[in-house]
Amino acid sequence: MNKPLEGIRVIEFTHVVSGPFCGMLLGDLGAEMIKVENPSTGEYTRTAGAKTPDGISLWYPAFNRNKKSITLNLKDEKAKELLKKLVKDSDVLLENFRPGLLEEMGFGYEELKKINPQIIVASISGFGKNGPYEKKTAFDMTTAAMSGFMAVNGLPDIPMKTGPAVSDFLAGLYGALAIVSAVRYRDMTGKGQFIDVSMMDSAMSVLESAFAELTILKREPQRIGNRRPNNSPSTVFKASDDFIYIAALFQKHWESLTKLMAREDLLNVAKYKTMQDRYLCADEIEAIVADWVKDKTAGEVLAALEGALIPCARVNRLQSVLDDPNVKARNSIVEFDYPGLGKYPVAAFTPRFSEIQVDMTRPPLLGEHSKEIYCGLLGCSEEEYEQLIKTKSI
Repeated sequence: MNKPLEGIRVIEFTHVVSGPFCGMLLGDLGAEMIKVENPSTGEYTRTAGAKTPDGISLWYPAFNRNKKSITLNLKDEKAKELLKKLVKDSDVLLENFRPGLLEEMGFGYEELKKINPQIIVASISGFGKNGPYEKKTAFDMTTAAMSGFMAVNGLPDIPMKTGPAVSDFLAGLYGALAIVSAVRYRDMTGKGQFIDVSMMDSAMSVLESAFAELTILKREPQRIGNRRPNNSPSTVFKASDDFIYIAALFQKHWESLTKLMAREDLLNVAKYKTMQDRYLCADEIEAIVADWVKDKTAGEVLAALEGALIPCARVNRLQSVLDDPNVKARNSIVEFDYPGLGKYPVAAFTPRFSEIQVDMTRPPLLGEHSKEIYCGLLGCSEEEYEQLIKTKSI
């Protein structure tokens, strides 16, 4: 055994982003992920998002590496019996379907405990259990909106969502951390448990000191676009050929920047004295810096700033990220061959371990491992397996 979750079997009833992303992280760490899909359509992302001219989705492969796929029709009684057998031989059940759906089908946590007393059930939902929003329909955008995340993100005149699905990814990450913790707890105590992960809670967790500013300082954090609160200059600037970000967060950065711009006279301007002072004059400060940047190439500006140890970066386009020498040196982008797509690039598992090797198998085709699981693991005969297919149980 050379992976931390090797020997841990997880039944995955997930769709879209939060659940699949959570399962992918567990699979990266060595868990045996058995993704259960609808026999007719498969998981939603198999047919959603950007597609090739042949109709192959680019979305599904993004979150489903290191998994096995089986099909199961949970409206069928024989299929339900198969699931019970699988639960008995598994460690974790992960789901992010509509709250209450598994209970309606007879597979809520209380029922699953009767089958396997040590089972760990992890449920990711928009608003979690036991609150008034438990049954409320949720997507990343709606949970981000309700969490306060959008209220502090965007331009002064309009809230904005982020590009990536922040609530989804955070909930998936918290879900994976919680499952690993519950497995460890079970190993220590022999007890399984239920894990309740809320997308709204997940988004709230990254709002820094926003709630404290509201309740203690009695002020609502404002939307400030690309600026960093309480610092200036800290925003995007347009060079002659590209966008760059300059983050002069500390006094020493400001002093170095004035020297680069040959504007050390600014150090004697009383209203620019402290970081907070400069933030209150951000429009003026940014106009001065923008005038210095505009006729230079991004490379020229970045070289000067880096030489002065001022935090800065080019606003990379995606191709620039793929070509970045640091990305290449760390193998931050890895590829697998996916049928119909060829080489599929995806971000590698983020942490790097000195002792743990994180390998990758391509995402499965729909039902690719059904025979392996039903016959090899659950003991179905060839005849029984064929009959399950004929009766559309799987």
